[in-house]
Amino acid sequence: MAAALAAAEAGAQVTLLERRPKPGKKLLATGNGRCNLAHRGEPVYFGDAAFARKVFTVCPPESVMAQLDTWGLPLYTDPEGRVYPATQQASSVLSLLTARMAERGVRLVTDADVEAVTGEEGRWTVRTADGRAFSAERLILATGGLAGGGLGNRPQDYALAEGLGHHLTPTFGGLAPLEAELGKFRRLSGLRLPARVRLLCDGKWVAASSGEVLFTDYGVSGICVMQLARDAQECLERGRSPELELDFSPVYFPEERVYAREAEPAADAYGRTAALLFERERRFGRAAMLTGLVPDALAALCPVKDVRETAAFLTGLRLRVKGVRPMQYAQVTCGGIDTAEIEPATMASRLRPGLHFAGEVVNVDGDCGGYNLQFAFATGLIAGRSAAE
Repeated sequence: MAAALAAAEAGAQVTLLERRPKPGKKLLATGNGRCNLAHRGEPVYFGDAAFARKVFTVCPPESVMAQLDTWGLPLYTDPEGRVYPATQQASSVLSLLTARMAERGVRLVTDADVEAVTGEEGRWTVRTADGRAFSAERLILATGGLAGGGLGNRPQDYALAEGLGHHLTPTFGGLAPLEAELGKFRRLSGLRLPARVRLLCDGKWVAASSGEVLFTDYGVSGICVMQLARDAQECLERGRSPELELDFSPVYFPEERVYAREAEPAADAYGRTAALLFERERRFGRAAMLTGLVPDALAALCPVKDVRETAAFLTGLRLRVKGVRPMQYAQVTCGGIDTAEIEPATMASRLRPGLHFAGEVVNVDGDCGGYNLQFAFATGLIAGRSAAE
């Protein structure tokens, strides 16, 4: 929709083909329905992160937010830099985009299940499953990624680009819950706790994040865990053994509750935890030192015969990762169209003149916090403007 609007505002006649009865279904689900559009902090991208940096040289996050404001969308920035529509309703974003497309003369064709794309001598023909054909001088593929189950695209949507000579890097789910060997910790299913989470691969620190952890019957979830899904998947694919190390000290040291990816291992919380527990043992006795400090379900699993063991447990609980939850549970797709075949300044194909790409279909993915929609909007604006030239 951003690409269609940008192209229309640059003077092009635009037809937008939408596979579903209505556009924007996946947009409505973003940010738990609040639509986290962008982030004012340092960009955090993976896949071809260098490509993402080049894209934002052409269309910085500030330009994305300025364009949304120009279209009439007031924005709100939370204390951690996440940007939302001022209404904090994804429906406001969708309503605005569809209204502006109608005003700019964008032809929206719904129930258009594209099954073939051909192009000769600067003319593209797009055919749908019901026999319709559409023709244009320029074509933008913005089919999205596989994540989100029924909200995402399908493998055959990538095949459209492959049929035109482009190559696909391996795809897998990112920002997804992790499956883990829980054993006795299965009793914690349903419990939410603030924590620091470190991902270890063969015992070596790989990445860390902090936030809220959710225990489930299959493993663990929560944004801070989902941030580590890409690293866990890569570890598993190399035949190595990933583990999660959970530090629950933010539960009883609330000043340490930070919700962010950590660039390096957090400072060891063991010493502070041990000192706190020795003091509580002195005051309340060993049997009651955890009462009121941590949830009862967690306290019941703590080894309390030795204070040092308890401190080690609370700051270094390890769970072996068995896998990443399937694509339908992921929020973003890792992998996609090889960015080496795309010009970041225009999002144009380096292989087929007149072909452009935008959004999650390419090999770039970001952390939670608005980074993925921010990239989608930026590439959409670039592709639309470039295609209209």
